[in-house]
Amino acid sequence: MRTRTLITGLILAFWLALIGITYWRMELRFLTPVARPAGAVEIDPASQPPAPVQRLHTDSGIYPLRGAITLLNFWSPECACSRFMEPHVRTLVDRFQPRGVRFITVILADDPRASDAAVLERWRARAIPTPALVDRGGAFARQFGVWAGPAAVIVDARGRIVYTGAYNIGRYCDSERTAYAQQALEATLEGRAPPRASTPFYGCKLPDN
Repeated sequence: MRTRTLITGLILAFWLALIGITYWRMELRFLTPVARPAGAVEIDPASQPPAPVQRLHTDSGIYPLRGAITLLNFWSPECACSRFMEPHVRTLVDRFQPRGVRFITVILADDPRASDAAVLERWRARAIPTPALVDRGGAFARQFGVWAGPAAVIVDARGRIVYTGAYNIGRYCDSERTAYAQQALEATLEGRAPPRASTPFYGCKLPDN
């Protein structure tokens, strides 16, 4: 009898541990900020510093980071967090692009076997209408103080960074209260400072230098 109870207890403990690991991988990962790596570039959007680059070379042309509010969408084809964020990004594009906001996707590519053309095609397959560029190893992202994705950086029409961080906290972006990137876009369009200029990054850490 004791042996049967012990076996039952061990099986139950195994399944509880498996459930816990699965929960960590599928949920807590989206709620736990990615630790800031040593040497990460310091960006303080509250002081609205100028963007570190003046123009972006994308798959559909060169775009200046002045003259229009621009949201840089940092997306990784290998990161489940980025895939969960896609419906929210699509909603933002549909909502704000008609109001003059420019969206540019920065693809965080760390697979050396995939060509730039193949990486860009994976983004186009998402059918979210934004120009895109490939960022090998995250060098471009690091210039903007980004060390994990998915992430958003918002640059105002003067070419100054006004927001860096997560789109939302949580996997499905269904909380209006923590829709920080959306709130920042609304504020910038209205000529106000975003209610929160920066948040931690969640999701998948950039590859090490």
